[in-house]
Formats: sequence, C-alpha cells, structure tokens
Amino acid sequence: MTGSSAPSDRITTQEARHWIARLASGDITEPEMAAYRRWVADVHHHAVFQHELKLWRSLDRIGDHLAPRLPVVRQSVMRRRRRCCVLAASGLAAAACLAAFLVGPDLWMRLHADHWTGHEIRAFTLADGTRTVLDADAAVAVHYGVRTRTIELLRGRAWFDVRHDPTRPFRVEAAGSVTEDIGTAFEIDPHADGKIETTVESGMVRVSTREGGQSITLTAGQRAVWQGTGQITRQGDVAVDTVASWRDGQLMLTAVPVHMAVSTIARYRSGMTLVVDHLDDLPPVTALVDVRRPDDALGALAAGTHLRLYHLPGNIVLVRRSG
Repeated sequence: MTGSSAPSDRITTQEARHWIARLASGDITEPEMAAYRRWVADVHHHAVFQHELKLWRSLDRIGDHLAPRLPVVRQSVMRRRRRCCVLAASGLAAAACLAAFLVGPDLWMRLHADHWTGHEIRAFTLADGTRTVLDADAAVAVHYGVRTRTIELLRGRAWFDVRHDPTRPFRVEAAGSVTEDIGTAFEIDPHADGKIETTVESGMVRVSTREGGQSITLTAGQRAVWQGTGQITRQGDVAVDTVASWRDGQLMLTAVPVHMAVSTIARYRSGMTLVVDHLDDLPPVTALVDVRRPDDALGALAAGTHLRLYHLPGNIVLVRRSG
C-alpha cells in the first residue's frame, strides 16, 4: 500500500464501519438507505464493506446481539421477503439479512459447545470435579473418555482448577496448543492475534503443540505463549494472586493499546460496541476495570483517552476519537 492511498483506505474503512453500525441499529432512515446504496455502488467501497463484515463475523462481535434487537416489521410475509430480496439484489445487507449473515458463527459455537457465556462470567464444576470459570464471551466443548479428559476451548478465556487423576490426563486444547495438567490451577487466554497464553496459579502444567515437538513445563506464577507457528516461549513471571483476576470482576489492564482496552471492556457489555476510528496511535492505557459495570468503565476510558461515545438505540455504542 502506498503512502498516498493509506489515508483514503482508512477513510473508506471508517465509512464502512459507519454503515455497518447504522444498518445494525435498526432505525436507519430512507434517506440514509439511499445514501448507503450510492456509497456501496462503488466497487472499492463494496469490497471494503464486505471485508469489514467478515472481520466482525470472525471476531463474533455482533452476531449474538444483533438479531434480538432488530425492529419487528409489521408487514405481510410477502412484503418482508420482497424487501429482503430487493435489498440483496442491490448488494445491501439490511437489518434482517445482516442478522442472518452474522449470527452464523455464534450458532455454530452453540451447537458444538457444552458450556458457554454471553456477557457474564460463569463458574461451574465438570463431571470429574474440576472447577471451571469461563470469562464473558467464552465457550468450551467437553470430551471425556475412559482414559482421557480433553477440553476444547472454542472461544474466550477460561480458568481451571483440575481434579488430578494420573490415570486420566486432563488436557485443554486451544488453537494448536495443548496444556496438560500435572495437578494444578491455571488460566488459558487466547489473544486477538491468535497466540495462546497459559498462566499457572498453582501446581504444574506442560504446554506443547498438537503436532508434538516443543514443550515447556510451568509452575506457579509462570506463563508461556504459544505463538501460532508451533513455537512456545516463556514470558515474565506474575504474582499468583493476579492470575485470572477477572473471576472476581476486577480486571487490570497494564499498558495496553486503547483499541484493545475498548474491545476488552466491550466483551462484558450487553450491547454492541463498534469502533469507527483509527486508535492505534493513541498512548497505551493502564486501568483497573470493574467488569460488572462495563458501561461505567467504558465511559471512564473515553474520558481519559480522547474518545467520544455515541449511544444508539438497541444499547449500541459507537466509539470515535474526540476533536
């Protein structure tokens, strides 16, 4: 990408996110709809819009909240079908059609998961006595056999206090990484870039790749990251009382990028949160977040980081730079 095209592409991306937000809000006006049709008729605009839709779909940001908040169109079935077909023919993902497109990943996850969360943190005990806590927007599939116990982390992060059984190894699979219990409590935290971080609260675990090869043994306070390429690297040690602090509703963000802080808080909101500006050049933030009051936390973050929040119908919040 050349330097001259970068600002134009950034503006187009912001415009695409704006239209996604307006279509998802459920109260887009006819003049706005006409403006959208003109905008998306441009081949480049259409390509960027489709890219942003796929991005939000892959991150599972809005599929779970969009469909229930769409307005009920009190028209005949034929009129609804006719409207959806007309919009589809014009390349438009209007509210109802957009919901059907985006809810797919969430539906797939629920069909495969044994336990999942929405915007709450949930604690439960597995059949073998292992205590588990799932963070908001997380899901696991449980595969227990006669000689094995495997947990597949489908989404989000989780903490396990394992009931040790040397005759039935306990493993957590996340992406291409495998964490095996050697009698312990530990946290698995998938990162947005595909890396998988394992942190031990007590006892010992072995972190390896599914394909075999490299493995690392960790003890209390130690952590390692699976890089996505099969490489596993040790990270700096942490205090054991900070491991999975989100279980108690308190989350410490230390020198994290602003966009990451926003996405972290958004996980605990009951409504959709859309970032419609470029935030990468803002200074990193350090904050203690009460995940039980995510809207207050988002407001505090905005006040201290030159952001402006726009509250839309359906509990949707748009995040933009101020000034």
